[in-house]
Amino acid sequence: MATPNVVFLGSYAYIQAPVHSAATVNGTLTRGGRPVTLRESESILCEFLDVLGELQEDFTRRLGVIKECPVRTRAE
Repeated sequence: MATPNVVFLGSYAYIQAPVHSAATVNGTLTRGGRPVTLRESESILCEFLDVLGELQEDFTRRLGVIKECPVRTRAE
């Protein structure tokens, strides 16, 4: 069995349900070893994490472009 995807959200850890699991199996959100089973909110959280990942990739790409550009003064 494959290791589940774990996403850390501050002091929380979200453990996704296995990809091929039954529709009744949900991921869990834990803090300090205490799990909270997610139900209706799991799909919303997954979508949020996907969008957040896209934003992070875009930010990283833009930051790389900024770092590559030489800094010029007004005199130039």
